Amino acid sequence: MSDASGTNRAYDAIVIGAGHNGLTTSAYLARGGMRVCVLEQCPQVGGAAITREFYPGYRNSVYSYVVSLLRPEVVQDLELERFGYEPILLQNSLYLDRSGSHLLLTGEEAHDRAQFARFSPTDYDAYQAFERTVQQVGDLLARQWLRPPPKLAGGGVNDLVAMLRLGADVRRLDEQSRWRLMQFFVGAPESIIDRWFDSPKIKAMVAAHIMPANYAPLTQPGASLAMLHHAVGEIAGQKGAWGVVRGGMGAVTQAMAASAQAQGVEIRTNTSVACIDIERGEVTGVSLSNGEQLLAPVVAANTDPRRTFLKLLGAEHLPQDFARDIRAFRQESASLRMNLALSGVPRFAALSQAGLGPQHRATITLIDDAQHVNRAYGSARAGVPADPPIIEAVIPSSLDDGLVDIPGHHVMSLLCKYMPYDLADGKNWDEEKPGVQQRVLDHLADFTDNLGDILVGAECITPLDLERNLGMTRGDICHGRLEPDQLFSLRPHPQAAQYATPVPGLYLCGSGTHPGGGVTGAPGHNAAKRILRDRR
Repeated sequence: MSDASGTNRAYDAIVIGAGHNGLTTSAYLARGGMRVCVLEQCPQVGGAAITREFYPGYRNSVYSYVVSLLRPEVVQDLELERFGYEPILLQNSLYLDRSGSHLLLTGEEAHDRAQFARFSPTDYDAYQAFERTVQQVGDLLARQWLRPPPKLAGGGVNDLVAMLRLGADVRRLDEQSRWRLMQFFVGAPESIIDRWFDSPKIKAMVAAHIMPANYAPLTQPGASLAMLHHAVGEIAGQKGAWGVVRGGMGAVTQAMAASAQAQGVEIRTNTSVACIDIERGEVTGVSLSNGEQLLAPVVAANTDPRRTFLKLLGAEHLPQDFARDIRAFRQESASLRMNLALSGVPRFAALSQAGLGPQHRATITLIDDAQHVNRAYGSARAGVPADPPIIEAVIPSSLDDGLVDIPGHHVMSLLCKYMPYDLADGKNWDEEKPGVQQRVLDHLADFTDNLGDILVGAECITPLDLERNLGMTRGDICHGRLEPDQLFSLRPHPQAAQYATPVPGLYLCGSGTHPGGGVTGAPGHNAAKRILRDRR
């Protein structure tokens, strides 16, 4: 290949990072006729969506661990099911607190109504109305996910069309839903929860929904947006559903890689990018850590905004104000992950049922009350890991026994919030990790009768580990906090919100762009569409 100047080019496009969005971008670009190379610093593709043996005989989705937000359009376009993608629905939800009470929801109306009635005579109907409102608002957001956000300046026909579409979608909502939409965008979760519910138990359940992708207290305006993730997602046509993937989350990215390679994409693992190369203000390719240079007129970065612009590119190649704004882009999710190898299923003290049951085939949340979110946040902001943390857990082997070598054994995923990147008093995570891990296990043991008997091994992944292992700045699993001033046309900056950047040839395709974090494939899809449009 050659460009107009006659300089030989190795590729039409280089994608930095073989996470799910990078692989999605590469597959769409290749389908559009481009010769594409994907570069991944780790030994395997997948980024945070991988399956790995973390203890001999036990495999798990060691980072990202549930699926829901992956866009069905991406699944269909890339033929992921043909390449091995098989989601399994998690139908149940279990909420536990240290008082010994529990709420187990299965989706069966009579059962769930009876569960709610133990705490409130009115909250079941209130929750159904709340869910309908969340779903209606979530449907509006879902329609925006595969559209680039409009430019704030409204610079062209495409931006005008995008604004008109968004405006039309909002106008279709009734007055009540528009009000609720604005509450989610600018209101505090505390106000929304108190408006809808009476029971402390139900308030705690709803409060937990803001936690996984957030780093915010219930009092923070705009923090309610995370609740909408439950409405935007779907599995097999069931909206708001969550699940695991047969073979772990690595099966998602393995399917994406296979789809991309079927279109001719070259994928290179164990290949670290040292810098993005610039000549006369335009991208010319990348330099690798081993000194090799690869040429391409297009580079799509699946790395987070701060890493892309300030480390791989360099502030000297950016407008001064733009670089200053990127430095101020807030990146931290205060997330700690643990993977447990178990010789049996946990026996929850709050439930009398023995053996594998619906409580194990569930999302399991340990939260004492709604204010637990505020206490955990306050602790983390002070540089102290929350003790006890709020824990969201799943036991994927209860639905997929292929994750373990020994029948009857299991793996369990824990997401623990909030765990700060910066620790107080000069402490560091390498020294503090063993103690934090033990405190998490001790807290989990408070809810089970047999954890000490069935625990075979554990892996703990701190925010610092997330940064080291995956290149996520400050361990932010979403590549930037999901807050109103960092979403849509502002993510990560008005001059980079449509995936192109101030540097010609450089594009963003990761979760630091619209619509944000989670295993969605949407940023990768949208970035590829923008690149192909620019080439035309």
